[in-house]
Amino acid sequence: MILEFITKNKDLIGLIVVCFTGLLGFVKWIDTRRRELIEKRYKTYMDLIGVISGKRADSTTPNITEQIAATWFLLEYKEYYDMTKRIFLDSDLENMANEPWVKHVLPHIYRLVKRIS
Repeated sequence: MILEFITKNKDLIGLIVVCFTGLLGFVKWIDTRRRELIEKRYKTYMDLIGVISGKRADSTTPNITEQIAATWFLLEYKEYYDMTKRIFLDSDLENMANEPWVKHVLPHIYRLVKRIS
């Protein structure tokens, strides 16, 4: 009976197999893409932290305006709010940085932490 069904419906079974295979490939592609986007967001987040701390990914030094902008761009990374708070609240930033950074960037960091808390 099953053999008879298979012989009468070869085209339908082939189509089902092709659709199922395509669906599995699509699901795998979606998962890979999701992982790539998560990794890219993490890299961008870490690049912003680098800019705030005074070094871009290419090892050049950002100006204070860029550091302030990078601070506020951290609002876009809700998934890292806890990490952001730990980075900025568990550090002695006032003693680690130069005076212009403490005067101009640090107040923005404190406002950012207050906003995401």
